[in-house]
Amino acid sequence: MYVSPEWLLAAGLVAIYLFDSMQFLQIGEAVVSTRRASLRRLSFGSSFELGGRRPYLPNPLTPWWPELLVDWTTSARGPMPEQITTEMRQHLRMVQPIAWFATLCAGLVVVIAPLALVRGDERVFVACILMCLLCAVPGCVLVIRRRKYLGLTLWQAVSISAVALICLPCSGNLGRATAIKRRWTAQASDLPDLGFEVTERAVNEGKVREMLTRAQRLCAEGTMEYQLVTAQLKQLEARPK
Repeated sequence: MYVSPEWLLAAGLVAIYLFDSMQFLQIGEAVVSTRRASLRRLSFGSSFELGGRRPYLPNPLTPWWPELLVDWTTSARGPMPEQITTEMRQHLRMVQPIAWFATLCAGLVVVIAPLALVRGDERVFVACILMCLLCAVPGCVLVIRRRKYLGLTLWQAVSISAVALICLPCSGNLGRATAIKRRWTAQASDLPDLGFEVTERAVNEGKVREMLTRAQRLCAEGTMEYQLVTAQLKQLEARPK
């Protein structure tokens, strides 16, 4: 069956955007999804692994709500959950204007431009590409200007901006790419206390328990790692219901 180049290009724009938005989490990493300036849900990735990493695909329809990355540990205690929550919310406020520019880019190059290609309207397609570039530039300028507040080095800020400008479908993930560069470290048993919405706390606690149980199976019984994971599970079970 013949597929026109326009259809292939349209599919390619969407596929690049989706692939770029994915995260491949290794053991010890978790993603925090957000809504506005609040923390919503915890995820450890998909149930299957690719090369020892679990793929995580955020909601592709909400690029204005970037995700955050947490390194969880079973050994030394990190900062208090309240401090991490405060820092995360401050980080989200700094990223939000960048995410809005990214949302405009995503709407133009991932939604309108592919539709224009499918309909054979070259003028609309070219206009979308140019408008996307115009929206990506101020977003990249914000990334570079706010790099210190975002925890980025100059090289990281420039590389993120360069990817967004060279690969326009990736500009739709500019907010996500910026937000997720900064990492926080917390004990696994403290993850449910990160200031999530009340309705999500029980769900998040169940996910942490499932993750620790899985990690416990990977450790040989009697080893230090097994004891540390077991201690985290006991702390989680001792939490007030």
